[in-house]
Amino acid sequence: MKPADPQAAARGQLTALDGLRGVAVLCVILYHTGQLRFGWLGVPLFFVLSGHFITRTLHGRRELTRGRRARDFFRNRALRLAPLYLGICAAVTVLAAAGYHRRDIVDDLPYLWTWTFDLRTLGPGWAPNSVPIYDQFWSLCVEVQLYALWAALALLLPRRWFVRVVVALAVTGPLLRGLLYLLLEAGGEQAFLRPFTLAQSPVTYVEAFAVGACTALPEFRDRLAWAARGAVVLCAAVTAALAVGQGLRADLGYPITYPELHGWLWQYTVVALFFGALVHWASRSGAFARLLSWRPLVRAGVISYGMYALHVAVLGQLSPHFTHAPSGWSGSDLGYAALVLLITLVTAELSYRFLETPFLRRKRGSLTQRLAVPDGAFEEAGPNQKRTHQKRTNRKQKDREEIGVPAHE
Repeated sequence: MKPADPQAAARGQLTALDGLRGVAVLCVILYHTGQLRFGWLGVPLFFVLSGHFITRTLHGRRELTRGRRARDFFRNRALRLAPLYLGICAAVTVLAAAGYHRRDIVDDLPYLWTWTFDLRTLGPGWAPNSVPIYDQFWSLCVEVQLYALWAALALLLPRRWFVRVVVALAVTGPLLRGLLYLLLEAGGEQAFLRPFTLAQSPVTYVEAFAVGACTALPEFRDRLAWAARGAVVLCAAVTAALAVGQGLRADLGYPITYPELHGWLWQYTVVALFFGALVHWASRSGAFARLLSWRPLVRAGVISYGMYALHVAVLGQLSPHFTHAPSGWSGSDLGYAALVLLITLVTAELSYRFLETPFLRRKRGSLTQRLAVPDGAFEEAGPNQKRTHQKRTNRKQKDREEIGVPAHE
């Protein structure tokens, strides 16, 4: 029997996780088109996935100095996120100069350009606006802020202390949100706004990031099976209780911002643990990983950043031309959703190929690159190249072991 190829197994894990990313972005889009009232939960799923990937990335390549790892990490993150994000910010700035939603956009521009759009609710006199382009950018800003926090923790703390801090953050989410709520209350923020501010705060999602990190750490990887099953049982029990207590609801008891039953305090935890279970199973061989490896779903995951960043603008242009039913399932609504998905997929694919990919090629030592060298690539090389390739292969194997990709998978 041919031994399993650990590099191929690791690439398979990334494929399944890309498929899960595709599920997340499709849920968010279908939430905005009205078919999935709980589809906004794709956002915390993104944060759990990010915690998994970023932890694997930061704890790989341990032979490099901390300074080099930090430079490569932030360089790669900037190359991944900045071109499309800043391109949209530039386009929005031009639109404002031309008079399109000028007052609202001008108020938002300082937050957009500084990656702090998630903090705009803390500004004086804040109120929601109707600019149909960048409402979703708060989550990209939260992501960047959590990247910075995670890099500081992973690069400055000894490994054992990093693991302890990750576990602490994974289990203290309700406490952190409760403290933030009290601070908002003490600061005089109106009660109805507090769940909204919490929903767009990095404090709220550091828990999801930490849960994702736990699924990537070899210290926990082989002991998470029972915890994953428990998380699914917990989420199922909570969902059933909400359904029985409130009647069958289209949002399954998970309304955005969790304004009911103090859900902002505890429901984020339930969801983070459930998504941690999904990430754990997606990163291991099995039926679930094979299901997520469906090629169209994987492709949606690969271009998910563009889909997420661009779909609100597509919604804004198309929505006025359709009649919307409360259920979201009328013929007009379904046609609207199909057209939004089609245009979003096409524009995201174009963005990925012609805007994002030229920058992605400049990344250094990313997780995908370290798993992308095919077997036999140096068969025709000379002895010096072969020795260099063998050193790199040994180093990659060490990286895989350190980031939790065991050789037997």
